[in-house]
Amino acid sequence: MQPVVAVSLIFTLVLGAVLWIYLLRLAFAESTLLGITAIAIPPLALLIILAQRPQDGELIALTVAVITFAGAVLTLS
Repeated sequence: MQPVVAVSLIFTLVLGAVLWIYLLRLAFAESTLLGITAIAIPPLALLIILAQRPQDGELIALTVAVITFAGAVLTLS
């Protein structure tokens, strides 16, 4: 494994975990059903919350960072 791929993979995993915890916090604050959806189907809950909060810059930035690093891992590996 190339060093760039390894570093990108670590960033993807860490940022993905941070995004999921942040998503859980937002989802359970919105409703219990959305929180359970965030546990079971995180991408669906992310789309629902992004549709409800288009101005939430932190959530959008974390999502873009995870997608970017995941793309780098898939491209370079």
